[in-house]
Amino acid sequence: MRALADHLGNMPSIDADSGASRSVAVVGAGITGLVAAYELRRRGVNVTLYEASGHAGGAIRTTHADGFLAEHGPNSFVTSAPVDALLQRLDLQDDVVEANPGANRRYVVRHGMPLPFPLTPLAMLGTKLLSFRAKVRVLMEPLIRARRTPDDESVASFVRRRLGHEVLDYAVDPFISGIFAGDAETLSMAHAFPRVAELERECGSLSKGLMAQRRQRASDDPPPTAHQGAMTASPPARARLISFVDGMQTLPAALEASLTGTLRLGCPVRLVHRHESRWTVEAGPDGAARSRTVDAVVMATPAHVLAAMELPAALRKFAAPIERVEYPPVSTLTLGFRRVDVAHPLDGFGMLIPHTEKRSLLGALFSSSLFPGRAPDGYVALTCFVGGARQPERAREDTDLLVERVLSDLRQLLGVRGEPEFAQHVYWSRAIPQYTVGYQAVKDAADIAEWQNPGLYLAGNYRHGVSVGDCVASGIQVADQVAAYLARAG
Repeated sequence: MRALADHLGNMPSIDADSGASRSVAVVGAGITGLVAAYELRRRGVNVTLYEASGHAGGAIRTTHADGFLAEHGPNSFVTSAPVDALLQRLDLQDDVVEANPGANRRYVVRHGMPLPFPLTPLAMLGTKLLSFRAKVRVLMEPLIRARRTPDDESVASFVRRRLGHEVLDYAVDPFISGIFAGDAETLSMAHAFPRVAELERECGSLSKGLMAQRRQRASDDPPPTAHQGAMTASPPARARLISFVDGMQTLPAALEASLTGTLRLGCPVRLVHRHESRWTVEAGPDGAARSRTVDAVVMATPAHVLAAMELPAALRKFAAPIERVEYPPVSTLTLGFRRVDVAHPLDGFGMLIPHTEKRSLLGALFSSSLFPGRAPDGYVALTCFVGGARQPERAREDTDLLVERVLSDLRQLLGVRGEPEFAQHVYWSRAIPQYTVGYQAVKDAADIAEWQNPGLYLAGNYRHGVSVGDCVASGIQVADQVAAYLARAG
């Protein structure tokens, strides 16, 4: 990445009409908090960003060692209009690297063999990942009556009902592990995958819903006619799977560089209290906490962090469901091998492993195939994941035992020989929030807490989606809400 000093020139300019006299405290300098602080400062708001740890970016961290690049958390993310706009404002376009086009291929293990996951209806008919009986069951999906009861349903129940148990085991369960490190039996379909749940609710079946979407897209985007010229609006930019030349930490580092004088590292927030129309925030290390009065507070911390804070009674009574959000542990193990010591071509995004295969691994990314510069010439890098809701005790094991377990799986599944030339182990005691059955209680509690406490906003991956793109969008959205609140307050 270009030196951080290069990004200091991108410090947000002050908008004169937004009122620099207004002040906001943002608590938590993960990607949501960083984006929220950046967007508020860009609007001319006086922002203080508090972070309990010694670094910004939350789970987004990158290590460079021995010619390998290892990500501690997310390895990539998908662009959207808000993401593209943010990257342009931060002048990061030249730092972006798109995933190898071949990364579209995903492997899923069945009977000890990594098999390509079918991405088209024709590929689904020919795949060895599903039996003939399972394929017939998929084709019968439009005939399955839609569920009309309003109660929440698990992902596992939904998929078994509409597509059968084999599709659950080999097509859905492994992706649940890849996205949430979660358990399909406990995750809520309505909250983990709301758009899929809506297809059944609105169209009666997934197949009918997908066909309706295709028809809608076709009618919304008619082919250009002869008289359409240069004034025709350009189509929206395509979504891209991206990272950065020097790794994912490029994004939080650029945000941090643009927030000079705003960020307080090693400064845990201990108390949040409302007094009349303003808020008091007490933050700092033991024995050195200081108070600051602000017009609004954005809580961009993980859900469980609220339990350690002194909160007003009007907020505490709604915080309990939020504090109980589950975050299973995950260990990330980045391993480097000589290319000649790995038999598999590693020609794709990575490999996911269904629970029914009884392996230690949740999955492995083919990191050096996905993006350039992840391993030295003649070597490959694999990013492996262990634990999650499936086997939380495995995530807590020491590095030597984890490497031994993971190598056993990699030797059998990818034909790995010998020992790794590089290894990095990162343990996350609380990794990804689980949108479990009954999660509406969490969202309702957050909504009511905000309504009962004007000027308080709750944001983060436990509320609006767990991906990096979701967190960026959440940060922008909450900044818009705070700016509107400050404008109304005068």
